[in-house]
Amino acid sequence: MLKRNKLALSISAAVLSGGLMAPLAVAQQTDALEEVTVTGIRGALQDAISTKRDSYSIVDAISAEDIGKFPDKNVAESLQRVPGVTIQRQFGEGAAVSIRGAGNDLTLTTLNGQNVASTGWFVLEPAKRSFNYELLPSELVGNIEVYKTSQADIAEGGVGGTVVINTRKPLDLDSLTLQASVEASRQSDSDSTDPQFSGLASWKNDSETFGVLVSAVSQERLLQRQGNEAFWEWGAGPVAFEQERKRSALNATFQYQPTENLDIVLNAIDMQMEADNTNYALWLTQGNCGWCGVDVDPADQINGTTARGPLNVAYLQARPREATMNSDVVDLSVTYSGEGYEASFQAGSTSSTGGTDFEMVVDDGSGGFALDGASYDFFGGGQSWDLNGFDMGSYDPGSLAMGTGANFNATPKTDEESYFQADVEFDVEFGAINSIKTGIKTADHNSTSRRFVFTQADGFDPVISTDGIINGAIDAGAGSYQIPRMNADALKAWAKSSITGKVEDLGSYSEIDETNSAIYAMATYEVGDVRGNFGLRYVTTDATSTYYIDGVRTETDADYSVVLPSFNLAYNLSEDVIVRAAAAKVMARPQYVDMYVNPSPIGANDEIDNNQFWVVGNVGLEPFLANQFDLGVEYYFAEGSLISGGIFYKDVSNFVTISEYSASASEIPFELPDSEVPFGWTVQEKDNGESAEITGIELGYQQDFGNGFGAIVNYTWTDTDTDEATFTDGNPFLSDSSENVYNLTGYYENDMFSARVAYNWRSEYMIRESGAYGNRLHDDFGSLDLSAVWYATENLDVKLDVNNLLAEESVQLGNNAEPAPGSGFTGGFPLYEYETARRINIGASYKF
Repeated sequence: MLKRNKLALSISAAVLSGGLMAPLAVAQQTDALEEVTVTGIRGALQDAISTKRDSYSIVDAISAEDIGKFPDKNVAESLQRVPGVTIQRQFGEGAAVSIRGAGNDLTLTTLNGQNVASTGWFVLEPAKRSFNYELLPSELVGNIEVYKTSQADIAEGGVGGTVVINTRKPLDLDSLTLQASVEASRQSDSDSTDPQFSGLASWKNDSETFGVLVSAVSQERLLQRQGNEAFWEWGAGPVAFEQERKRSALNATFQYQPTENLDIVLNAIDMQMEADNTNYALWLTQGNCGWCGVDVDPADQINGTTARGPLNVAYLQARPREATMNSDVVDLSVTYSGEGYEASFQAGSTSSTGGTDFEMVVDDGSGGFALDGASYDFFGGGQSWDLNGFDMGSYDPGSLAMGTGANFNATPKTDEESYFQADVEFDVEFGAINSIKTGIKTADHNSTSRRFVFTQADGFDPVISTDGIINGAIDAGAGSYQIPRMNADALKAWAKSSITGKVEDLGSYSEIDETNSAIYAMATYEVGDVRGNFGLRYVTTDATSTYYIDGVRTETDADYSVVLPSFNLAYNLSEDVIVRAAAAKVMARPQYVDMYVNPSPIGANDEIDNNQFWVVGNVGLEPFLANQFDLGVEYYFAEGSLISGGIFYKDVSNFVTISEYSASASEIPFELPDSEVPFGWTVQEKDNGESAEITGIELGYQQDFGNGFGAIVNYTWTDTDTDEATFTDGNPFLSDSSENVYNLTGYYENDMFSARVAYNWRSEYMIRESGAYGNRLHDDFGSLDLSAVWYATENLDVKLDVNNLLAEESVQLGNNAEPAPGSGFTGGFPLYEYETARRINIGASYKF
């Protein structure tokens, strides 16, 4: 029973590990995770401590078998329990991971040691290198390693750290292993109960030389998010986002070990997501905007921006979309162990398609309903309205006008990579050095972002009656609001009936071809009470950006090379105390969206005036480089218990800056609607700029009280500092970085039952995006999760998981360092506020 009682055991171990100086897995010893015998929460924590004490490098680890017993339905939401790790959520679900205040763009995520091609489904999501965790079901994962420091044999790309996700292998499981689970998930936002099914089948022959593993996951979720948004000084209002999400994943692994020296693994993964979605909004426009010619009392302003006064009109709008996100991986690895050496090679390819395949917008056909006597008040940290009797939920404008031309479009994205890697490690006796490992790797990568405008039949009337289109009301806003809900399928069918073809907007064509190569050498040493590794990694990159200017295909090339040294040390100060130190130079390549040279119009041809951005990229951007240093101590004061602490420092250079200036409509080769011409453009040009420093402390505590109860606590303090010119908002601290982060976990287990309660909290942090949503401060955020498992029989488990029990709101404020009169991005202005869902999962799993 204890062997099956695996609730949270390795994630809990990671949470308590104290972070940098308290690793849970041995990165240098590839069989470390295989040696850990799972024996319940307490036993697993003790095994994790034992593994950590023997480690060379600084790593945290998670067993994915235990992820399935957490309320976290994707890997990112489980990783947030690791010290120093925070996550970015997209529409309430974990989508990206940040490590030690460096930002999610500076985290490298690999699958079985290699990159995973990834594209986002959301129309505004830029092309990045960071992996989208929404796509990967935790049920497919075998284990996860979080590298907080570097070593020469790990792929370059993680300044904050590297997340290595490994899938299962059939020869590691019992023959004819069959598992199945069924769950029902209910979300407080949509009041929808959605199903999820998963299964695993693994077989190996009697001689245990050949095995096959197949696993699959199918999930449906009706996601809904309500909030308030402000695009100031134009208007604000209650908004709603609704998505019908269908996610599936299939993994097939073939493993062949004809001898004890040779291991061949072929792994194939297909991950798919349908993500059709609709944005609803009822915009309430200002009656005293700065450009309306109305004098505003300074007492009604926040840092020069009007925040209180009369309303003008109510304006209905909706954006139905069809979106997808798919990723495939085919990977072959071969490992041969000879006398005194081990050689391996890995080759494969990964590809992804995604983006928005169809987008339309419909606007209030009446031009807006006059809100006589109505007013708004954005003081007090939120948005509120006095509508003078106007009922938002029953509003019917009579007709809707469809946006045509550039407002009727598709924005697909692709991402693909092929790779080859070869490594060999020799046992040696060179004094303290006991092994030398060397290898090479090369990868060819291609990324594209495109835009197509649908052409329509002559004579098509873009105005449609609301009869049969408005379908009741939908919950919206941060509060008890409702606004008209529309039949999105009917709107899309009506719009599609007019399509005669599509024309590519060549001005939006963006493509990067990139060849990345690396060669490395690393030595492992051990003498007396000291052990560790050191090495060098040499990296080269050749990149080409392809784009169009005036319809002419154009290319721009760039290249660079970097030498990356690394050093790790562990010293047994006494029987119960270990001191750790590490130093390395690390790198992360710039994002594809920043390398796309072609100018990109953002915010043009929409219904919001004065939000036009002309963004110009740079294929010649240098990589982010960081010199990092780490020091820590671990004290094992009792069996299954420890206190640990560590400090870390990173000096990061080559941040991408944006030089910003204004340009008139005539100065930019892109035609604007007449209403937007007076406002012109804000030009943003990409370039390398300032450096930044990251300093932090990680503390951890774990104790098994010996009566079934246990406690796990960790805390991370991070301070980031950079020049005021690094970001357009003028704030001298990095994106995604919270000064204070803590995790509190308590658990109980016996032979028939186990339960865990965990609270994760982070202080405020900056979110930075180019374009209309801009740079803003996300208020502090906490999530309380709980899970319980009843071991009904030897083979049947019944479980309850609750995620985000408190349903805390996501509040985002303007945070420009200097007052920005007339802009919602001025400090303290309530830009966005969203309600987040409570998710309750009830399910059962059976092992045949």
